[in-house]
Amino acid sequence: MMYMITFFYLLSFVFFCLTISTFLAIPKAKMYPPKKVLKQRMALYMIATILFFFIAWSLH
Repeated sequence: MMYMITFFYLLSFVFFCLTISTFLAIPKAKMYPPKKVLKQRMALYMIATILFFFIAWSLH
């Protein structure tokens, strides 16, 4: 069970890093990829981060 908790926390951290990376790429975006696509991707990563964090939290 501890392996599953660790796995979900690590997965949450990976998606959190992707969220931060995408957030930092938004000001640099000019034409391609459009800012709208980056914002949608960032929202998807945030949802995944929260989901995996709560899954890990509920396994305690």
